[in-house]
Amino acid sequence: MRQTDKPKVFIYYGPRKEFDKLIKSKNDKEDFMPVVQEYDRENKRIPIYVEGQTPKVVDVKEKRNIKTLVVNSDEYSTITEGAVQNLIAILDGFDIEEIYLQNPPKVVVESLKKVYQNISEDYYDYGKIDLETIKVINRNYQKKVIGQDKAIKHLLRTLLSFVKFPKTSKPLVIMFYGPSGVGKTETAKYLSKKMGGEMFYKQFSMFQNNDFSTYLFGGLNSQNSFAKELMDRNSNVILLDEFDKAHNHFYSAFYQLFDEGIYTDKNYNVKLDNAIIICTSNYKTTEEIREKLGDPIYYRFNAFIEFNELDYKAIEQIVDIKYDEYYSQLSNEDKLLIDTHKYQNLSIKENIKNYNKRLKNARKIDIIVKEFILDILLEKALQEEENKDI
Repeated sequence: MRQTDKPKVFIYYGPRKEFDKLIKSKNDKEDFMPVVQEYDRENKRIPIYVEGQTPKVVDVKEKRNIKTLVVNSDEYSTITEGAVQNLIAILDGFDIEEIYLQNPPKVVVESLKKVYQNISEDYYDYGKIDLETIKVINRNYQKKVIGQDKAIKHLLRTLLSFVKFPKTSKPLVIMFYGPSGVGKTETAKYLSKKMGGEMFYKQFSMFQNNDFSTYLFGGLNSQNSFAKELMDRNSNVILLDEFDKAHNHFYSAFYQLFDEGIYTDKNYNVKLDNAIIICTSNYKTTEEIREKLGDPIYYRFNAFIEFNELDYKAIEQIVDIKYDEYYSQLSNEDKLLIDTHKYQNLSIKENIKNYNKRLKNARKIDIIVKEFILDILLEKALQEEENKDI
């Protein structure tokens, strides 16, 4: 197949918002999907042959000029598998000066490189953790996640090892373990925010059937996949929540990712240089983690960080935070009602704290605080309605 230097092809690997910045200054740009539809319409025009008559001659239309063609990652899944495979034929139907593609599948890249000479590839720099970011995390963590001082100290020490003793661009792979609702997910979100990006989040408990295999190892280009979502990610902090809920059979899909920062399926090759990959589980000990997950995946983790049950001091702090959060959203009239309401000579907040002696879960505390407040407001509203009927 003869190669040509036109059009110029720019392949970009990274998040959509950064791709949009890259093409923002381009004038007269066109999206890929309308161009595919135009190509299909033109190629469905078939000359009509009538017996005994000379076939009508169909004029060959001059190729329409496109200055800049833009193909974002979502568009590969909206066109047919055949259109992806025959991309070159579609492009050849137009006079295109330059093409910008975001996160194309392997089959598209291979096709382009066989035909076009002028191809450049660029990867978004997600950045990496540094000492200043570690200091910022430490400075504000206790305001965000309550009662996990040992866990944050262990995390910071692990992050510091990533800074001081880097192993090329290998990702840092961490297991957060301990009871549900004590700050594991919140810690991952907080870390991602301090690193300047929206965390990549995937909850593995949602995958309990055979579709998980296709999702992990890749199917048709029109099907979503783990690799495609990783390619589109906005952050280098990756949370695989409830990692223990996936069947052990699927852990082999993560070996190369944890070892080298590369995730490959049948459609994509994803590079995750300097990524921080956090997996969570509700296991109670590292011994239990090793037994349940198995040695091949267990020994690929760089650290196991334990999150403890909340003690009473932490529970009181969370009650204060949640109470103030909901109280601040009330009207002045509702605040006055809450302030003056007493039960067994105790304020609402004091009653909540007594009740929460039985709770060890931040999510439950949030629910209980809200319900205590809503019960009082509902009682007032219903009482007012009854008085109207009298």
